[in-house]
Amino acid sequence: MSYSRRDPILNEYSLGGTTLNRVKSVRDLGVRFDSKLKFNDHIIDIFTAHISAHKIGRHGSSRKHRAVNDGALRFEPEPYNKKLELNSAGKIHCKVAGGVAPTVQWFLNESSPLPSGVTSLNGTLLVTSAEHRHAGRYTCRATDGNTTIHSTISLDVVVTPRILEPESGEQVHAWVGQPVILHCRATGDPQPTTHWDRNLTILHQQEGVETEGSANASNARMLVLNNGTLVIRSAREEDSDRYGCTAGSAAGLARHDLQLIVHPEGEVIPSSESSGVASKAVVISISVAGAYMLLVLALMVYCRRRRLRRRRRGEKMELEMVEGREKLVEGEEEKKPNGGPVQNGRLLPHEKDSGPDNSEVSGVSRISKKSGQYDHLSVPRSLLTEQIPLGRGEFGEVLVAKIDISQVKKLRAKEDGDLEPKLRPVLVKVLTTKDEVQLADFRRQLDMFSRVRHANVARLLGLCNEQGSPHCMLLEYTDWGDLKSFLTATRTPEETAEYQARVGQAHAAVAGAAGAAGGRAMPPLEPQHRLLLASHLASAASALAAHRITHRDIASRNCVVTSSLRLKLSCPALSRAPLSHEYYKLHDQVIPLRWLPAEVVMEGEYSTKSDVYSFAATIWEIYTKAELPFAKLNDNSVLERLKGGNLEWNIPSSMPEKLAALLKRCWSHSPTDRPQFTEILEEVNALLQETTSDTTKHNNTEEKDTGTPTPMVFFN
Repeated sequence: MSYSRRDPILNEYSLGGTTLNRVKSVRDLGVRFDSKLKFNDHIIDIFTAHISAHKIGRHGSSRKHRAVNDGALRFEPEPYNKKLELNSAGKIHCKVAGGVAPTVQWFLNESSPLPSGVTSLNGTLLVTSAEHRHAGRYTCRATDGNTTIHSTISLDVVVTPRILEPESGEQVHAWVGQPVILHCRATGDPQPTTHWDRNLTILHQQEGVETEGSANASNARMLVLNNGTLVIRSAREEDSDRYGCTAGSAAGLARHDLQLIVHPEGEVIPSSESSGVASKAVVISISVAGAYMLLVLALMVYCRRRRLRRRRRGEKMELEMVEGREKLVEGEEEKKPNGGPVQNGRLLPHEKDSGPDNSEVSGVSRISKKSGQYDHLSVPRSLLTEQIPLGRGEFGEVLVAKIDISQVKKLRAKEDGDLEPKLRPVLVKVLTTKDEVQLADFRRQLDMFSRVRHANVARLLGLCNEQGSPHCMLLEYTDWGDLKSFLTATRTPEETAEYQARVGQAHAAVAGAAGAAGGRAMPPLEPQHRLLLASHLASAASALAAHRITHRDIASRNCVVTSSLRLKLSCPALSRAPLSHEYYKLHDQVIPLRWLPAEVVMEGEYSTKSDVYSFAATIWEIYTKAELPFAKLNDNSVLERLKGGNLEWNIPSSMPEKLAALLKRCWSHSPTDRPQFTEILEEVNALLQETTSDTTKHNNTEEKDTGTPTPMVFFN
């Protein structure tokens, strides 16, 4: 891939024969990279994560530095604002670099003494037990001879939200046509905001639900009041469901859920005030008998419909999803002696499942009606051409192939006639394993890519499910391949030689059959290019978080990049060859050890905050041109340091200070200290805009001084 300067007067440059005007704004930057690129509005969570308390120390003398002048006196990093839970302990660091022997002191406001209960030790502000009177602005002052620098931060004392009503697990009974009032009340400091959800979907975003003050509030059957109360003016049987009350503020989140059961008119409602063993036994017996009859009827109807579908249409694959649990269903079912439902790499339905995922029978009967929602994604494997193996993952082989999109559209539209061929690269993940854990992860990834439609998330293009063949998941792929190979291609020969000499040949080689842009060398990335990639990744991760989905393996190897420099989050997950050295087997689980925080490695607790940690590691890869994190350490050393809490990330010199400070927060040991993706996206976009503006001003200045436009290279 080469580029040449075309017209110095017009200040245009080309890459691969395509001419681009010099960018003058963030919006122009997006247009140049991709004419369809837009900075879409993202769903902003109304809650932000609270910051937990830290250990405390004792007041001591100012911190000492080595007596060597290593540059101007400066903060590394700049102290940032802090929130502490009421009556908890915490500390705020103020680290100084440069100078000869600087002294560091903390003051209340600008020069007032620290209040009782707050001390300073070696530049660290210590709070023994946070009280409301400790809240305020604190200044860190560093002095070295005649040089003085200072930084002011805000300390807030907060109270974690606590829900007063409803009680967790509460059951509310009502008759059809009866009004129902559900209260959602919480306390905290600052006062938390509350909202209702139904089956983990925000209630006021659902059809037929209005909020107080809206145009249709007076006629709405379901109304959410501003004080957090949910009013159902006339209950219906379909209103029976699980409702959740969530309260959140800058201090954290709290959630209680309840079960609303709407009974037909005349049916006996269990009363909490009933007394006597006999009356309670009668109520319980009637309820159990009624539930059993409903279950039997639902199963009879379901089995009959399934048999009729078999007779009419033959063998067919269906995908059922019940509260996050999906089932791949076939016609001719075979069972293992132990009841395991696997045949030819496919999942078959359990006739009986006593697990927790099937506890809501009413949910099964409702969702079963939608079991064919993935039929439109069925694609014959014969349409896949030019298949190139990339490696192997936990599910099976991973390939890159091409598919004729026009033929796919023709099949789905059930139209005749010839269409002009339109080949498109796809990532093929083949499912050949019979391991239940890996099958569940395959279902999870299938759900993730089918639910999230976003410009920076790879799309699910289809499923191959022919009889006798393993299942295949077809994901969107790009012309320049994976981000890791692309970043490696931007290295100069000198950088490659230096990296190999530093970490050894084994880790320096980057595998990838497709490579970036066909394996060709790429021009170096400019600062705004790297920030654009970071913005795309933050946008993709924020979209997943908005759907309450965790990726669990965010890394450069699992991202793809287009020739217009658009990043898309995918998941090839080549946990075996050729990237097996980037994964580690722990407790029969293969995990990306170097990209995961301690709570995942030690306890298996995946969350949006663990994805934040992995996101920061991927941004680190972008600025180090795809170096292996902690390349000088073996896996056991990384594991031990992670357990001990002393695994330190080094910051690349090319990374902006504001971005470095953000990544350090993302790598915090406590998940609650890590920022939300909405906050990350906002900060990265602001930094991108600032960098682009500075570049434009710098180039305009050079043009005035020299009379010649300054070259700027952008990708086609």
